[in-house]
Amino acid sequence: MKKIISREKTMRYLIFTLLCLAFWLTGCVEKVVIREQVATPDIAQAQTIFFDDFSQASQNINRNLWMSNGKAHWVWQGKTSDAPGCVDGCLKQNSEADRALNAIMYISTPQISNATIETKTRINYDLSIGHTDEELKKFRYFIGTGIVFRLVDDNNYYMFRLAGEEGCVLGKMVDGRWVDLKNPRRLNFLEGGRVRTNTWYTLKVIVNGNNIQCFINDSPVINYTDFESEFSLGHFGLTTFKCFGDFEYIKVTK
Repeated sequence: MKKIISREKTMRYLIFTLLCLAFWLTGCVEKVVIREQVATPDIAQAQTIFFDDFSQASQNINRNLWMSNGKAHWVWQGKTSDAPGCVDGCLKQNSEADRALNAIMYISTPQISNATIETKTRINYDLSIGHTDEELKKFRYFIGTGIVFRLVDDNNYYMFRLAGEEGCVLGKMVDGRWVDLKNPRRLNFLEGGRVRTNTWYTLKVIVNGNNIQCFINDSPVINYTDFESEFSLGHFGLTTFKCFGDFEYIKVTK
């Protein structure tokens, strides 16, 4: 009789122990899941797929990757004045002739579809040429520097750039025909301030599928979905429109 009771106690103790162990293991599993959730942002960090700061060291690595559409004069140049910027070097476009319309320098490889493209740039124009007041007025309204992306060829690409003192523009070239997608004015960003020449601005484009987001100095200025997108893959690069332009760096992440 005592042996039977002893066996029953043993079985109850064993069952109790197994239940406790099960509860303990359940708690451990929950803790592991929490730790994995906390660690997720580190795994999702953006990957840099291209970077160039136009320094001498970068020239040795990237110079042969850059290609021009042949409409301007691009040079790698170090600091030439006391003005801020270009400490280690800049990519400069030194022509504002008619042929400098949509002057483009782009990277031959890699090509991108969805990515974030960022550059630091400033607009210049050459007052020594002796422009008329009317020409200067037009320059101040239209000239700009910016980013090209999903470039298929010289007649097919997207572009986001500054557009004179009054704003910026997102558009695309399709079979050689320019299409304005968004053209916000300065009152909608930069607290209404004018876009100034010889002033550095950080421009950024985030392209994901048909959606394009554009930023100036981290301020969102355009959020556009192009439902009639003709191209989804292509080169990326930098551009000027009828002006001198300087570029401090370009960074592409994915």
